Amino acid sequence: MQYIIYFLIGGSVVTAVAYVGSRGNGILAAVIASLPILFSLNVFLICRNGGIPTTLAYVKGSLSFVPAFVCYAALTVWLLPHLGVVKALLAGLPVYLLPVMIRRVLRPEVLKTKGLSTETSEEVIQ
Repeated sequence: MQYIIYFLIGGSVVTAVAYVGSRGNGILAAVIASLPILFSLNVFLICRNGGIPTTLAYVKGSLSFVPAFVCYAALTVWLLPHLGVVKALLAGLPVYLLPVMIRRVLRPEVLKTKGLSTETSEEVIQ
């Protein structure tokens, strides 16, 4: 039941962004999308269900993907007028996924969650 509630909350945010954006207010849609509503909810729920070490790993992981997302968004802005929405979004995916895959290859333990909850918070912070 809890996952249905999580799904409804996440879907509500996506729906609000799509609704406001489709009405011509892209800036407000961006503000809604960039509010840390889902991030905060995820941090709270992961901490509640998985503990502090797992939550710290999630937050650190989220921060590590910010540069890749910025590159993806910038490329989308540049390609959108030239290629259209679908091609621009698809063309940007490798820009986002390449650093993710490189990180996975170079440090596969970062993305593993198995056994993470047995670590102390000091081990996760270091």
